[in-house]
Amino acid sequence: MKMLNKILWTVALIFTFTATAQAHIDLVSPKPLMGGHGMDDTTLKVAPFGAPGVDVEEADALTVKAGSELELVIDGYVTHPGYIVVSYTTDLYGQDVMPIRSIPDYNTLIPHKNILMKIASPCPEGNCKPRRVKDNVLKTKVKLPDVTGNIILVVRQVMTDKFDNQPDGSISLKRVYYHQGAKLKLVR
Repeated sequence: MKMLNKILWTVALIFTFTATAQAHIDLVSPKPLMGGHGMDDTTLKVAPFGAPGVDVEEADALTVKAGSELELVIDGYVTHPGYIVVSYTTDLYGQDVMPIRSIPDYNTLIPHKNILMKIASPCPEGNCKPRRVKDNVLKTKVKLPDVTGNIILVVRQVMTDKFDNQPDGSISLKRVYYHQGAKLKLVR
């Protein structure tokens, strides 16, 4: 498992340095695997959890009742049109929640797996033009899955103004995501 983690870390670094940008969301609560301002503000570009180099198996988990509601606190300090999707995985490497990198055209919805919630990006006064903002904190409750054991709660910002047209007519999604993850231990 540790060797697989090292391989995934190397792949994540390649993606990070090909798509560097400042983080735009930061999961405040529950505590993320890694804060969004690491690696010169590029950690959140690294799929699937925005936590490059973190040994997820060894990371601390917040114990929460399975099937309960959990309050999420997200600081959205650079606004973009789009949405935030909250999902989960029981795979501590997150292979089942890796984002896709392209869609056939603008009319194709971006697929997400194990969705718990999808909400519009928090935009002050309804203005979601790309810009830095202060005190743009989103608090919301999410119903956790009714399973037991360790999960990673994945919070992903999807910026719909960052679609890139490709010569074949498809749309590249390399620049649309920011990722954050929190490890939870769900108990009965």
